[in-house]
Amino acid sequence: MRLLLYEWCCSGGMQSGIARDILQKAPLEDFLKEGRLMLEALACDAEKNADLNITVMVDATLPATEVPLFSENITVEKVPPGANGSSLLAVASESDHIILVGPETQGILLQSLIALEQAGLGDRLVNCPAPFIRAASDKQTTCAMLAAAGIPTPAGCTLPAGGSIPTGFRLPAVLKARESAGCDGLRIIQNRSDFVTPETDSRLECHISGIPGSVCCLCRTDSIVPLLPFEQLFTHAQQPVYIGGRLAHEDYHDRMQSLAVRSIEALNKATQATARGWVGVDMILGSRDDGNDDRVLEINPRLTTSFIGLSRGQQGGLIYPLLNHMHGGEIHLTPWNIEACEFSVA
Repeated sequence: MRLLLYEWCCSGGMQSGIARDILQKAPLEDFLKEGRLMLEALACDAEKNADLNITVMVDATLPATEVPLFSENITVEKVPPGANGSSLLAVASESDHIILVGPETQGILLQSLIALEQAGLGDRLVNCPAPFIRAASDKQTTCAMLAAAGIPTPAGCTLPAGGSIPTGFRLPAVLKARESAGCDGLRIIQNRSDFVTPETDSRLECHISGIPGSVCCLCRTDSIVPLLPFEQLFTHAQQPVYIGGRLAHEDYHDRMQSLAVRSIEALNKATQATARGWVGVDMILGSRDDGNDDRVLEINPRLTTSFIGLSRGQQGGLIYPLLNHMHGGEIHLTPWNIEACEFSVA
């Protein structure tokens, strides 16, 4: 089987007009670091499956210090300047499976997926369908759909570009762009002097105290399989930076996995579309042992950075179980190497 790995930041996306807008707010290196780690981890994992012929797309314009490194067994397709879209379609047409990784920021992930679907390559994607991605990419829509299904989320509201904090809104609060990935644009508002007028449509939500966590799931029409829950690690700052993850305490596993599965099921029903492939659910764990003060923050309809740690924890990797599950097979995992699962992107 021919497998194509495409990670937007390192595979040509930074040549696009959207990227030029994004790079006005942060340096190129900040965006490439996580993407490079993810792409290298994906290739290394896929290489454990002898049945796969692996192709990775790499932006030919990347600085030498930012180019991902792969083994000699990996085929590297260089994306020349100005050819991001056409190169993706050309290489994808020669692949049996396509794993598309990209941020939700400004609709990047959704637009990339739609382009492949319109080219008749949708059945080769190891990704969620467009309606699911469209809802999950919008943090306000996601929380509204989850809350309507009885899934606990932080109280919050939409804040349009140029808007201000509503009178009486409880602080501390969290301000985040409605379409974003990771900590992109996230800001903690301890008091009103911390507030910065948003440049894009945003979600303002109550700050929830607790342990930030995530659960990644392998999804198909009739099955959602949760993997090991992670505790997410961030810097302690007004504008937090995601720096990595480690295995969550085993006492939290059942309730985290249950909440993740119920959240994906709720979004499946609300969007009338079924999650496929890898989906991550971010949450805050409260102090109550019964989990009644846990809250779901967002759903990531794509490969998430947790893959780096989870992949290291499986001797046979996770790409084969992911593809096998997509084709209706059972998932067989080896005992987890817990120590190997901890990872850093700092």
